[in-house]
Amino acid sequence: MSLYGEWKEATILSGVATSSEVDLGRDFDFLEIIIPTVTSCTLKIQVAEKTGGTFQDLGSGVTTSTTTGQYSSTFRLGGYQFIKVVSSVNQGADRSIRVRGMRF
Repeated sequence: MSLYGEWKEATILSGVATSSEVDLGRDFDFLEIIIPTVTSCTLKIQVAEKTGGTFQDLGSGVTTSTTTGQYSSTFRLGGYQFIKVVSSVNQGADRSIRVRGMRF
């Protein structure tokens, strides 16, 4: 079995700060994230134990200025399957953020 999950889209819609729920397909140790052009913000991950569950912040975020995209980072996910990507500010356009889980 691969150490990596499939790439998924976590979309933050224009005028909103939180993506819809992303089901990574199973629990993972880490989350790889590719950040497109965004309005200057801090991005953080929220996690839940089950689909539609109560989401809570997961550790530290990634601070990013307005970028031209293709900025990547990794979060220690700690065994969660259901995530949301949250921006500290509402985004000025739809943002399609690519994420995938990774097992250690």
